Amino acid sequence: IAPMIPPGLTLGLPIAVNPPPGLYFTSRSAYYRAGLVNNQGTSAGQKSDIFSQSFQLTWVPGWKLFGADYKMFITAPFVDVTQTRTAPFPPPLRGRSEHSGMGNPKFQFLDLSWKLADGFFFGTGVGVYFPVGQWTLNAPINLGANFWTVEPSIGFTYFKDGWNASLHVLYDTNTENRANRYYSGDQIFINATLTKNFQGFNIGPVAYYQKQVTNDRNKGGPTVFGGATALKGEQFALGGLISRQFGPVGVQIMYTHDIYARNAIKGGKAWLNLSYKLY
Repeated sequence: IAPMIPPGLTLGLPIAVNPPPGLYFTSRSAYYRAGLVNNQGTSAGQKSDIFSQSFQLTWVPGWKLFGADYKMFITAPFVDVTQTRTAPFPPPLRGRSEHSGMGNPKFQFLDLSWKLADGFFFGTGVGVYFPVGQWTLNAPINLGANFWTVEPSIGFTYFKDGWNASLHVLYDTNTENRANRYYSGDQIFINATLTKNFQGFNIGPVAYYQKQVTNDRNKGGPTVFGGATALKGEQFALGGLISRQFGPVGVQIMYTHDIYARNAIKGGKAWLNLSYKLY
């Protein structure tokens, strides 16, 4: 499910700080060239080129809830994946495949931000991924997932004097795929940002980490992966970003590279994020 819920989506943001009231539009574009690695960190015979584009609308109404500033948002992801499989995949599964379509959209119906002290903020929220993205039984590439995902999160930010030091922790738990009775285990995502403003440019390092923390379960029998389950995946990446505000438009350029991966895709990713306040 990596193309649908990639790690690092909130890098660069002062994640626990709400923007001023208004309606915001965000575009996130990325190109990820990566190869699948196994439990020993060596090639598992699959290379992928992944283009992703997501659009997000964020509403900040200016409301207070439990003493916190409230916001909500909805994100719609679109993905194009080209993958090439070689050995050790069995011959029937080898070859080149390409597919484009929509991933599962996310609705963050609760997102709260508290100011703790001068420059220090704490945030928490809950989002839901809806199973309406492209998914077909036995397809070589699926861009969505045929199950619901609930994603609670917490965030900490220091945001003062041009500094943005943010840590965002998200936890994904899934329902069972009723079409094949396969259950994908829970995952934890950690996104970290440390930037400083220099003459209008925000510059600094970023990092993300993701790990599957509970096992998959296969109730579908021999028709699904021969009755087997996928091993738990793990990824760690480092990178850097530069961003600047050009009038009403915020522009962020970022690059991340996976330093460590097990049972996951590993490679380099270029990001371009644009944001605009509609009113």
